[in-house]
Amino acid sequence: MEGTVADAVADELAAAGVDRVFGLPGGEVLHLMDAIRRRGIAYTLCRHESAGGVAAAVYGKIRGTTGVVLTTLGPGASNLLFPLTGSLLDREPLLAISAQPSRSSLPSFTHQRLPLLDVFGPVTKLAAEIRPQGCRELVREAVAAATAQPQGPAYLALAADDAVAVESGGPSPAKLAVKNQVHVDPGTSAATLTRRLRDAERPLVIVGVGARWEVAPLLQRWLAAWGLPNGATPKAKGMLNELSPLFVGTFGGMALDDLMVEAVEASDLVLGFGLDPVEIDKTWHARRSVIWVLESPCATGLVPDGALFVDHKAMLEVLAAAAPPREWVDAFGPMRTGRLSVIESGGDSIAPASIVRAVASGAPPGTVLTTDVGSHKYVFGQLWPAAGPGDFWMSNGLSGMGYGLPAALGAKLARPERPVIAVLGDGGFAMTSQELETAKRMDAPLVVLVIADRSLSLIRLAQESRGLPNLGVDFGPVDAVRIAEAYGAEGIRVSSLAELTLAVQKAARSRSSTVIEIPMDPELYRGLV
Repeated sequence: MEGTVADAVADELAAAGVDRVFGLPGGEVLHLMDAIRRRGIAYTLCRHESAGGVAAAVYGKIRGTTGVVLTTLGPGASNLLFPLTGSLLDREPLLAISAQPSRSSLPSFTHQRLPLLDVFGPVTKLAAEIRPQGCRELVREAVAAATAQPQGPAYLALAADDAVAVESGGPSPAKLAVKNQVHVDPGTSAATLTRRLRDAERPLVIVGVGARWEVAPLLQRWLAAWGLPNGATPKAKGMLNELSPLFVGTFGGMALDDLMVEAVEASDLVLGFGLDPVEIDKTWHARRSVIWVLESPCATGLVPDGALFVDHKAMLEVLAAAAPPREWVDAFGPMRTGRLSVIESGGDSIAPASIVRAVASGAPPGTVLTTDVGSHKYVFGQLWPAAGPGDFWMSNGLSGMGYGLPAALGAKLARPERPVIAVLGDGGFAMTSQELETAKRMDAPLVVLVIADRSLSLIRLAQESRGLPNLGVDFGPVDAVRIAEAYGAEGIRVSSLAELTLAVQKAARSRSSTVIEIPMDPELYRGLV
């Protein structure tokens, strides 16, 4: 069926470097699925549309193109709201394509008909309907929208009758409005930062989600040469050397957040490289002196007052080649000491910080780690020693439960040679455990840690802090071992840190997925989150 709209869409996806599409099928997208098959693009069946969208976004970011999720109309499309909003706030590139009822159907035919463009338009960078006229240009615009900085979501709807119609040339029905941000000359911006740093006594550099992975070596070299104290937000973990004596910690609402806010308050100048308020759940960024060193607007289009727009790589090359303008007082020793003391806390008992230590001891070099949302996210977000960019994944802008396991699937399919560990609570595991079958079917073995505290412990602690009784947060035990076995994975329950380290070592070498259940008292999160 050459020359159809479905063929045109498949051609453009292949031309954009898309080699895998995630999702769930429906009768209305079968022609498009067949078209992408004939272009050599794999279709990965997931067990839920939202999981497919999350996996696609992570896969696309790692592969350097847009992730693509393809679903049917109605309920299949509506389940995309979670990954689309996550893509928007967490700056992960995602193109979602769903079916919609035939445009030729009677006006009274309202079965599964939803105002999809109205629903998704406000939370995407582009939302449009694919028509025969200009369909190729529209797909190119959608890919460009998803991958342009700040990266994010685009949505296209395709009616079943249009999919088999003959494509026609002409302009796209929905032109993408591209706002080109004017960048300052790298030398001028470097001089501005040098002057501000010379006048500061206690500067602090915080790297955020808007910093591109490829500048990490140059950024680390500059910070080390100038002796600048630094930290990162969770989505930028791995951009900095966390073992450096200059590293202060992870900023943006993780464990020990009061300590990190104390560090910000102790500084007299914050340099925010790619810093985006979407990751910050406090107000310090609005109260302190922050120089926003950005390459693009923030995730929601926000442009902070006085933001300095510059190519990070070009500016860092200038800075790294220059001598520091002065030496600075290190005002952050107490915060580093407090953070390190927590890393070493817990002794030999199963507790949040000691779990991180035990997993890190068992994880091979090159491990990619994802977390779901819950108390464990805060602890791993602060304490996990990410080795490089793209080695640590969490939903932080949206902070949605159900992210960790699909994100691990996307990472493993994008980097099959790397061990991938997903850290979940038992609540998040109950939401997404069905994707273990996807991992088995795709020969993508994962290591899944389930911290079983039988509670939505983060909300439990929040209720108590407000003087409210616990309500709707505790549940019965979920046997993660038996669930794992039901999906064809191995299941292990550990009762000591030594067992946990050995289990991680063994699971990372296994050709099949392994679920490691770690029973823990939720009270042990108290004081950390």
